[in-house]
Amino acid sequence: MSVPHVLLRLLLEGPSHGYDLHHKLKGFRHVYPLSNVNVYPILKEMERQGFVSSRSELVDSRARRIYEITRRGAAELDAWIESAPEVSLSSERDLVALKLVLAPRREGNGDGPILDWLSQSLATLDEEIARARAFLAEQQESSLPRLALLTSEYRLQAYEHRREYLREAMQIALGSEAAERVEARAKRVLVADDSMAARVTSRHLLAAAGYEVALAVDGAHAWALLHESDFDVLVSDALMPELDGFQLLRRVRTDRALAELPVILNTVLDTAGERDAALAAGADDFVCKKDADAARRLVDSVRRLTD
Repeated sequence: MSVPHVLLRLLLEGPSHGYDLHHKLKGFRHVYPLSNVNVYPILKEMERQGFVSSRSELVDSRARRIYEITRRGAAELDAWIESAPEVSLSSERDLVALKLVLAPRREGNGDGPILDWLSQSLATLDEEIARARAFLAEQQESSLPRLALLTSEYRLQAYEHRREYLREAMQIALGSEAAERVEARAKRVLVADDSMAARVTSRHLLAAAGYEVALAVDGAHAWALLHESDFDVLVSDALMPELDGFQLLRRVRTDRALAELPVILNTVLDTAGERDAALAAGADDFVCKKDADAARRLVDSVRRLTD
């Protein structure tokens, strides 16, 4: 359903007629094959769904149907932009790239959109890169044809290039403050979480915001790292084996050298009572991973506590 959403994005800029919309679609051919699309049946279906409205109007002495986006259409576009697309390496049908190109600028959010799924896409790419490297390492001594190895190497390079592209996209999405933070001394963040996916996602998100990020696999590991190096803030999950987030927080608050360290609990816990318990134990902030804006809130919280 990509073409209707591109049309909605074009109509967000103002009312337009079908021929003009067909012409404007060609501008997206570098990220998605949209240049030979018949827009009229699509616009008719979009009007039936309530995403656009239309009226007849004279344009250059010709009667044309002018289309305009409705509130329902604007809501549909926002919902589509904010949902994570399937990762694709195809240069012609790259839905990730298309969404980044189409995403409307959000006032107050720098030069681009805040898309929480970007960090998740990067975490997925990390996993793909790790698998590709492991496969190549295993095949070096095998009888796999050289052309097959070359193809695997090409795919790995494509993943790595894509990772750099998405990292830059995240920096743009997070605004100019991220670039300024990189130029200055990067503040150090320790992320403690027993979920590898959560650790990698947080690392990409905070690194794109300009922070230096270290990872701990659980509370005990985090406690050891806190005594080996200096950090500007601790981001900890609440539910971890060995030493959970609440226990880690209490240790930090009773340690003379660490007592003033800002601590954020980043967890799936979501009740008011659990939030109050975290703050009462000494947490500086509480972020629920289940919230739709959790990624944005985590960055904002780290930024507030380290500035």
